[in-house]
Amino acid sequence: MTLDRFQNASFRNVAWVLTLAAAWVFLFAANSEAQRLPQSRRKNGAAVKYAFRQVVAKPGQSTVRIMADDRNVALGAIVAADGYVLTKASELKGEISCRLQDGRRMEARIVGIHADFDLAMLKIEARQLPPIEWNTAGDPAVGQWLATPGLKNTPVAVGVLSVQRRRIPKQRGILGILISKAEHGPRIIKVVSHSGADQAGLKVGDVITHAAGNVVKTEAALFRVIGKFRPGETLTLQIVRGENKVGVRATLGYPLPALLSRGRLMSRMSGKLSARRADFPIVLQHDTVLSPQNCGGPLVDLSGKAVGINIARAARTETYAIPADRILLLLDDLKSGKLAPPATKTPSTNEQAGASD
Repeated sequence: MTLDRFQNASFRNVAWVLTLAAAWVFLFAANSEAQRLPQSRRKNGAAVKYAFRQVVAKPGQSTVRIMADDRNVALGAIVAADGYVLTKASELKGEISCRLQDGRRMEARIVGIHADFDLAMLKIEARQLPPIEWNTAGDPAVGQWLATPGLKNTPVAVGVLSVQRRRIPKQRGILGILISKAEHGPRIIKVVSHSGADQAGLKVGDVITHAAGNVVKTEAALFRVIGKFRPGETLTLQIVRGENKVGVRATLGYPLPALLSRGRLMSRMSGKLSARRADFPIVLQHDTVLSPQNCGGPLVDLSGKAVGINIARAARTETYAIPADRILLLLDDLKSGKLAPPATKTPSTNEQAGASD
């Protein structure tokens, strides 16, 4: 190496070290400043939320709290004056009711479900309600402030648009077991801790004979059935345990590599994520820290008009919303009854056992 080359290389190395050192100083200073910043002045602090009170004043009147069996499960948006409320479908299990901003609590029934977008239309017996106003001018720009109204005079949370609209691909649900071949069906040889199988009470030695009403005599047959279900959906199983036949309902989870990744662990440490948080045809992604029970309601811009419906919290600072233009295309079908969920019935003994071979 010539002297000039050596000097140039040395200069570049020194410059790189100085740049790196400056970056560390900046990050340390920024971190120290963040630590000194009062909680009330951070993005979801009381002072910041208070600054958005005028933004959510009107859309807050069109926001309702959704309850299932007396539990807060979601928010909803009033979309018609005669009692139609749009919300997140996958959280609606049990007796459903809506609490309005004026304090009234009313029973609700599901009149339509759009599975691809995880949306549900509810009907309550009320008149002259204030429908949400939609922004039909197009998507907000990346970096634009957005707010999630609640039933109070300040927003539930605020954030900014992170990514332009995109598709969220499907993920295969995971039961959380290892299996081997047995005479009457796949035999469980390991149950993963904290998985859907573990929470459902499946045990080593159980033999799975039916899944979702289908006979599963091989490992491949079981995998094919599971592959039809999303994470967060419930799978019915018929198992043989010793001399007994047992029916089990297990909620499928997300793939274990994602569950165990550093990013996923950090996301879980920051709070609960939505059970259904993948497989959406199109979403707007924003960085609002929104708990699952606060999804399902409107997401509004600074004019107070809805740019979408919050549909899932997917990571620590990653929340999805269905864009307003897609919502508007679905409203009539959801209200019409043509997308009504199938009538529920009490299963017979044979159906509970999945005994139709």
